[in-house]
Amino acid sequence: MKRFVLSLLLICVQAYAEKDYFFRDFKSIDLPKKLHLDTKLSKQIQPCAQLNASKHYTSTGVREPDACTKSFKKSATMSYDLALGYLVSQNKQYGLKVIEILNAWARELQSVDTYQSEDNINFYMPYMNMAYWFVKKEFPSPKYEDFVKRMRGYSQSALNTNHGAWGILFDVSSALALNDQALLQSSANRWQEWVFKAIDESGVIPSAITRSDTSDYHGGPTKGIKGIAYTNFALLALSVSGELLFENGYDLWDSGAGQRLSIAYNKVATWILNPETFPYFQPNLIGVHNNAYFIILAKHYSSPSANELLSQGDLHEDGFRLKLRSP
Repeated sequence: MKRFVLSLLLICVQAYAEKDYFFRDFKSIDLPKKLHLDTKLSKQIQPCAQLNASKHYTSTGVREPDACTKSFKKSATMSYDLALGYLVSQNKQYGLKVIEILNAWARELQSVDTYQSEDNINFYMPYMNMAYWFVKKEFPSPKYEDFVKRMRGYSQSALNTNHGAWGILFDVSSALALNDQALLQSSANRWQEWVFKAIDESGVIPSAITRSDTSDYHGGPTKGIKGIAYTNFALLALSVSGELLFENGYDLWDSGAGQRLSIAYNKVATWILNPETFPYFQPNLIGVHNNAYFIILAKHYSSPSANELLSQGDLHEDGFRLKLRSP
């Protein structure tokens, strides 16, 4: 009997060891070189005491962001790149630079004074949190963890829109940064709730498909021109958070919500492959191929249209560097 139990235990340990988690076990060939990380090591960080961004959209298009907004976004994505570099190479210089960036913002940022700045926290803190998660075992930072606790008030996870999808990713990544199991569990519940509330039975996100490219968000002459882009934007966040939950004990891919997500995956893949089938099809659709997140969903779901797009390789909006992940 003891021999049987020992054999079963060894099988379980081996099965766990053989799991290849997308982020935890991130592998990449020449990632530091491809992302120019040695150059990024010398970049100076310019944190701000206040984020006071104006609205992203105007009546005619997109507004040029101010210097502090640019600096915050650049710091977030650069910390993520460097943390990935540390993960794949164990080069401590990359990890130390990550902590330098994160601590600089934790020390300097005192106020977030506009709705647009709150949006930017919601959309870019996930990069910082994931960067910290990648390096915190070797480079723990109580200062940054306190910063995460302060910023969590700006999470928009309660919304059933693309903001909500990114808010869920913000919450999941915060839970990992803080080792907060209660937040991780509530985020898993909210992930499922968001899917059922935001994605209809046919796989469409109604709040996304009507998006224009102006401050007349769901109307005007370009109504729907960014509909596929915003569908992609929401599903990107949902895919990354779903994978992080999966890697940390919450396998939602085969749940009812996961099955609804698979329908959305196939729906948007069909639109991307055949844009004329999109309900708001028009010339010059924006962000159609912002679908690098397909790399994650293809691990869990099968879609002939998505598989064809993946084989073509025209995948954009890859801030999480999914395309650099080795098989």
